[in-house]
Amino acid sequence: MTYQTPTDRPLRLLDRFTATIALPPDVLDEEVTVLALFRLSLLLNRATGGVPDMTFSARTALGCARGGIRGPLWHLSRMIIDAYCRAFRREIGHCVTALANYHRRRG
Repeated sequence: MTYQTPTDRPLRLLDRFTATIALPPDVLDEEVTVLALFRLSLLLNRATGGVPDMTFSARTALGCARGGIRGPLWHLSRMIIDAYCRAFRREIGHCVTALANYHRRRG
């Protein structure tokens, strides 16, 4: 029987965790960033009471299209998200594109 000292155990768990989340060598940083932002957008949408498989960007475009009493809030969110995507990702009309992608994924 081998005894593991308490100092050895966390390092082995860390090695296992690192091996589990390791990315293939051909994956670009931009791909990881896009995936992380997509997951965060899904999480934000769920946290604010949205549909589980819709991103917050798509929900923002949908809220703008519906209008209503919360329309100005959705327009403000859409302007912020679209400005970020235009500045950092060179993407124009991100929220509208996200809504179209959501409808395409649903079939």
